[in-house]
Amino acid sequence: MATRPVVAGMTCAVVLGVLAGCGGDGRAGTGSGRDAGRASASAPQRPLRPHRDGHLTFTLLALRCGLTAVAGSHSEAQPDGQFCSARLRVDNQDPNFHTFVAAQQRLEGVTGPRARPDAFAMAVRRQHEEVEIGGHDLVEVELWYDVPRDARVTGLRVTGDRDPSGYLSTRPADHAPDGVLIREEPRTGP
Repeated sequence: MATRPVVAGMTCAVVLGVLAGCGGDGRAGTGSGRDAGRASASAPQRPLRPHRDGHLTFTLLALRCGLTAVAGSHSEAQPDGQFCSARLRVDNQDPNFHTFVAAQQRLEGVTGPRARPDAFAMAVRRQHEEVEIGGHDLVEVELWYDVPRDARVTGLRVTGDRDPSGYLSTRPADHAPDGVLIREEPRTGP
């Protein structure tokens, strides 16, 4: 039967083609040797270590400043100064519901009301002001800030809940009075 050698030959060609496409210098995830030493402004930041406040655990996934616009599904806006955006994972490791409040998360290095998320930019990106997080659940949120052009952002100060530490307790869960600072130099540009 002539079809069996044809099928075997086609299978061999496909396997060899796939293997040829898997070449490289042996370093996983680095691509060609030419690009390995260059960091792109658009390359993702590595998540920082988790920080806990109250019942919530925060991991800063990305922090960017120097953004000249924000766009969403229904609107767009330009900043008065510059936009900074923070991508944040919020983890509730407790069995009860706890609430994340976006307005309590502040940029470090910015003073006054501009250290808090910008309500219009948050609405453009359709981000909730508050999120009730279920027990043993997590959410990822975007926080958008409109800060002065010359602001020197040095990180994000996160604040968790002040709920009681347990079912029969009236004492709040352990928390920092002014939140917990996650130090991070923001990347600039889109």
